[in-house]
Amino acid sequence: MKSGPLRAMTATVATASIVLLAACSTSSTNTATSSTAATSASTSANTTARDAAPQESGLIVYVSRHSFSDTVSALRQRISDKGTVTATVDFAALASKIGKQLRPTTVVIGGNPSAVAPVVAADQRTAIDLPQKYLVWQAAGGTVFVAYNSADYIAQRAGLAVSSGQLDALRTGSAAITSAATGSTSAAAGGSVTSTSVPYLVEKVSNASVTESIARYAAAFTAKQLPTVATVDLAAAGQSVGVALRPTMTILVGNPTVSTALLSQQQTMGIDLPVRYSAWQDADGVVHVAHPDYRGLAARHSIPSTSPVLAMVDTATSTFTSAAAGTGN
Repeated sequence: MKSGPLRAMTATVATASIVLLAACSTSSTNTATSSTAATSASTSANTTARDAAPQESGLIVYVSRHSFSDTVSALRQRISDKGTVTATVDFAALASKIGKQLRPTTVVIGGNPSAVAPVVAADQRTAIDLPQKYLVWQAAGGTVFVAYNSADYIAQRAGLAVSSGQLDALRTGSAAITSAATGSTSAAAGGSVTSTSVPYLVEKVSNASVTESIARYAAAFTAKQLPTVATVDLAAAGQSVGVALRPTMTILVGNPTVSTALLSQQQTMGIDLPVRYSAWQDADGVVHVAHPDYRGLAARHSIPSTSPVLAMVDTATSTFTSAAAGTGN
């Protein structure tokens, strides 16, 4: 493995790390907490798709030829071969902690800073979707799928031209990792992007530095007894591969009640969980803090905007971003 965490923090949702995507330590300490793996270990090789691959905007989907647990393990290994596994979140295990059940569903987050840094350099708003997220789930009929956000999707949400050459490494790297982990040479769903007029990010201007704004997010999570899953310093990661970036960081927070409620409606929602936030300093020195519009993300996965959990998410995300900005409202 080429990089690892600066230090680890144990969280309820996963073994979480503050990471540089290319720090100079040895092996990663990010190991998945996995009751789901135990449930799925006896699943036979998933050689034939018994469920239709979902066709969702910007979601590239592969069918895995392996069991659920073997697919998660292979995916983590492939990411580690190229860079760093930032976090692994077992949503079914989280659901069991609150007395609920989900089919096996895990998201693995991570990648190679050489692929990520050029994208963030082109537009810092892309940081909200980076490092890359790989969702592994077992559908109702037993098919194991792996999905990730297409480079075009990440670019369009940030207003970056999809023709930008800075997307090339992310595009090819994500496909190579997923193909190797699943044993499938081509995608079952191509992830064409549906345009939308709904703003992707809800932004505020912060009265503090990027580092302090992220610390405010973490403090706000702690006050609500929610675990920070991971904090990623994308500027430091860029520096490690010779790409100069203005201060840019992301932070992810776990909430089993939210993730279970959303995933019980649509497993593919896991690609947009855990809830994430970003802070960056623009060319004028202004610091922005932001989170995605989760009603818009829910619509991407055909979850009704009237779903009660979305009102809770709206309130929480707005409160946390206000706290990070220093506005308190």
